[in-house]
Amino acid sequence: MNLLEFIPKIAGPQWALSFFHYKDVLAQISHSKGLKSRAKQLIIYLMNQKLITILLSFLITFSISAARVATITSPKAVVFSDQNLSTPIGYISYGKKVKVGDVEKKDGTILPVIISGRVAYIQTKDILIKRTADDPGITTPKITEHDVEMTFKTDQDKLSENNFVSIGAGALNGGAGWQDYSESFNDQSSSLLNVSIHMEHRAPQNRLSWGFGISYYTVTQEFLALKTLTLDASLYYALVHFRYITIEGFGGLNFSGDIKISQGQGEQISKGVLYGYNFGALARIMPYSKIGFYAGASIKSLYINDMEPLLNDANQEVNISSLSGMNLFAGLSYKF
Repeated sequence: MNLLEFIPKIAGPQWALSFFHYKDVLAQISHSKGLKSRAKQLIIYLMNQKLITILLSFLITFSISAARVATITSPKAVVFSDQNLSTPIGYISYGKKVKVGDVEKKDGTILPVIISGRVAYIQTKDILIKRTADDPGITTPKITEHDVEMTFKTDQDKLSENNFVSIGAGALNGGAGWQDYSESFNDQSSSLLNVSIHMEHRAPQNRLSWGFGISYYTVTQEFLALKTLTLDASLYYALVHFRYITIEGFGGLNFSGDIKISQGQGEQISKGVLYGYNFGALARIMPYSKIGFYAGASIKSLYINDMEPLLNDANQEVNISSLSGMNLFAGLSYKF
């Protein structure tokens, strides 16, 4: 058997289909001088023809072997179409298994995953990675493409999920308005202490979040006392958005139908309406965990209407129209 008859028998069916093309090439090569020269030209030609196919096959094989099995550990692991996590396309339920890539993205916070034949991305906080089939601790069945398709759903950001209650405390500087008002009664102004309880909706795949709740403000000085309960609504945007920390800018509105200022031991009492706005920034630690912490600062501008003036020691009528200043606060959040 000569070389032209031997090659298609050992090369496989794909090369056998191109046998006559290679035969013509070998016929041209046979006119060259020297057996070594002919063999060398044959090898170079065949390598040029099949190099790309071989490389692609190698890369596919390597990717498959490098894939790891991951178990979903969150109630619903959100899947995104892009590395910036800006477009959620579905989720995979708790306990399911998927194959994820070996190269982490975005500071180790996301991994590529194949969902229904397309590349998507999943956050590492939502999965537990198993490198081999022999690793202990995971006994759930191996994932199949059917399993993934059955658990692949849309409409991610439901109001029944990703909800938090935040409890905080802070101190509000009443600003020039409260300072002048206090001095009119020969009193030294103090900061207003406040406590707040807010309900917040913060989905980890979104930078934008919102919340509402109540805040109670109080201050007791030598001659004056103030207290009020406000309704609050806030909108947050994560300027820095990581797994374990976020830095957010926010703005909000405040309203109270009953702000009360009393003088002395209650000899004089005046009530009014308070409304205004605030804006600021805060940092959250473990923002999407069961328990997290936050601290921040804001500028509050609160206006007072319909309040009767009080008489000071000089028998002068004194009124107040605003409370505006810096508010420093901190607290913790609980996911429910």
